Amino acid sequence: MIKKVCEYEGSSVWGMNGGQPESPDGKWLVYGRKPDLTDKEMQETQIWICDRETLQDQRHLFTVRCGNHNGPSATFVDHEHIVFRDIINGFSAFRVFNIYTGNVLYGPIFGKESHCAENGIYPFSISEEFLDKNPDHPELDTCGIYLLNLKTGSIRRVADKETIYNMVVANGCVPNEHTTSMSHVQLNPSATRVMMRLSVENCPVFGALGCIDLETGATHVIPDKPVHQLWFDDDTYMATRQYYDGQRIEMETSRIQRFTVDGECLETLGGIGNHIDGSADRQWFVGDRAYPGYPADIFLYRRGETEPVATFGGQDFQNCIWKLQIHPNPTFSRDAKRIYFNHPVSETRTEACFVEIADLLK
Repeated sequence: MIKKVCEYEGSSVWGMNGGQPESPDGKWLVYGRKPDLTDKEMQETQIWICDRETLQDQRHLFTVRCGNHNGPSATFVDHEHIVFRDIINGFSAFRVFNIYTGNVLYGPIFGKESHCAENGIYPFSISEEFLDKNPDHPELDTCGIYLLNLKTGSIRRVADKETIYNMVVANGCVPNEHTTSMSHVQLNPSATRVMMRLSVENCPVFGALGCIDLETGATHVIPDKPVHQLWFDDDTYMATRQYYDGQRIEMETSRIQRFTVDGECLETLGGIGNHIDGSADRQWFVGDRAYPGYPADIFLYRRGETEPVATFGGQDFQNCIWKLQIHPNPTFSRDAKRIYFNHPVSETRTEACFVEIADLLK
């Protein structure tokens, strides 16, 4: 049975796939409320938390402005703190916020937010438009990838513009004006490698996927990358391999697979997918059928099987999914007994929902 996180006349939204709406201690859920998905001017979004088990103790923590795609990307970084994005004077920024004191710990820091923190470190990227936006952080003085230490507040740059250009060229790709506007920056579980999505001239459909080893400095690039990548473990990715037939990205041939940092496919993890996630033990995988013209079903797969064990959702509100950019973004709970996903209920409204799957994991 599909359950919604709150009763609300507007829309409720989770963040990115691979982010984590649950606090590590299992007490809380964080999500966003948007009064109106169609409002492109105000874009008001409220940050809320509630009790994970009862869905009670609903509390409004903060109000930001942001688009519908991935909402405010709200996720827990530890037991007490969440991170979320905002748009301030037309520029993206993020804040780290204490849910108990109601205080902003760090931020706003202008830059592109990431999926989640690892080992107490939150990665983010700085591109050209942010270079003069952080006077309180003079260390953010060049385009690149940075790591915020959540305990100390210190910020360290781990890649600059030259590093990114060199790794792209060395791996046979052609930089363009957007190459240093990196997105989907993610640390591996031990925080020893960082990956990022790269825009390059010779991969116009899928882009490229870059990786930097923070200990050795070694770099890796996958041209025409698999999509919606997440770390599978410290050394490999899980992502959806898609194919473009010249007119559309094929839904029916997509597969959830595991890859080396250089793009070698190691195994097929599941069947049709787009936005994906894996259970903590990496024995179960979830993907959505978020392709234009199809209902945005959520598929649950046992590792290595391309036929789903269960299907959830099935909403078919194409305007909400594509024009309003409400993608399902399925995500496992920390104990893998739930799947969280965005569930459109009309062409202009969506609900942050979940399903309990413990009985299926046998």
